[in-house]
Amino acid sequence: MKRDLEDCLVILSYVILTVALLLVALENILRPWNAIFISLSIIVTFTLKEFVKYYKEDNKNIYLLLFFIEIFMIILLSFISKGRGFELFYIVVMYQVIFRFKKGFTILVSIIIYSLSLLRNYFALGYIEYISFVKYEILDFFILAMIVTILYVLKHIDSINKNLEATKNKLIIKNILLTDANDNIKEAYRKNEEYLIIEERNKMAREIHDTVGHILTTALVEMEAGNILLRDDVDKASQKIDSAIDQVRKGLVQVRGSVSALKKGEDIDYYNEVLELIANTILHTEVAIRYEIDNFSKEDNEIKKCIYRALQEGLTNGIRHGGSTAFVFKLKYNKNELLFSIEDNGKGCSQIKKGFGLKAMEERVKEVKGKFNIISDKGEGFNIYIDFNSEVKVYD
Repeated sequence: MKRDLEDCLVILSYVILTVALLLVALENILRPWNAIFISLSIIVTFTLKEFVKYYKEDNKNIYLLLFFIEIFMIILLSFISKGRGFELFYIVVMYQVIFRFKKGFTILVSIIIYSLSLLRNYFALGYIEYISFVKYEILDFFILAMIVTILYVLKHIDSINKNLEATKNKLIIKNILLTDANDNIKEAYRKNEEYLIIEERNKMAREIHDTVGHILTTALVEMEAGNILLRDDVDKASQKIDSAIDQVRKGLVQVRGSVSALKKGEDIDYYNEVLELIANTILHTEVAIRYEIDNFSKEDNEIKKCIYRALQEGLTNGIRHGGSTAFVFKLKYNKNELLFSIEDNGKGCSQIKKGFGLKAMEERVKEVKGKFNIISDKGEGFNIYIDFNSEVKVYD
């Protein structure tokens, strides 16, 4: 903590002590050495007190002892010295008492100092100069009162400055804490933005993968069929190729629509989209799909989208990787659950390795708090089961 005012008062004290030393020496010019020695001792004692005050703060008893030694030497000097220059030493004592001791102790010391000054002047002037004695004491009283008042005002100013300094430090600390908190909020906001961007990219990637994957699969099946038919039936082969081209064009429109809907948050009639997806898959790939679908239009939009994409990915995977020619798709309500299942007659696998499509499907299911399960074995087809929690009331 800064001690600017106290530092100034310490410097001023040394000035007063030096002036007091010179005055005492001049007042006792005929026999100065005793008075000078005591005055120098007072200055040395004051210096030791300041050292203890600033560098040995725990040694309060030593400080108090030096303080009383200082007062004793001033009293001794007052009875040795012939003039009144020694009274300047009392000013330094009063500064220390007011700034460094409690109010009760300050009053006691002030009374002692004034009483000693009164007693000394009484003996010095004697009975003959009674009127001069009274004048001196009235003057001393007002001087002492003025000095005490000034010192108390300075102490009050110093207290205000210290409080302001403490308040300033608290405000600085609070400002630092607020700055740190603001930085943390900004960092969290930045990370949240990054997370949202990544999440949005993942959604885009899943939409494009599911849509494009299914389109390319159905188009590829038709082009392969057209390539085989080129040898025997050119017209039918041409129809297959035209159908594949048409499917790719529709798919391009569908991709654009999916991305646009994702950006704008538009509602899509997923129930009819599912029916159309099944019809188009049968038309373009000539696979058999048997299905039973309860109307799920009242479900949450994310669940409806998850159903559509899961069916799309199940058909695509079955045709592309499993070589499936037949599917059984069911979407049925059972109490408070909506049960999704798609089974195929593909080649299956003994060890399931989830690619991007299956991982995307599983992520979607987790997002809507559903249960995702895959069952497959070599030569036994590939089966996907999803249980959705539903709030739609179904009556038997």
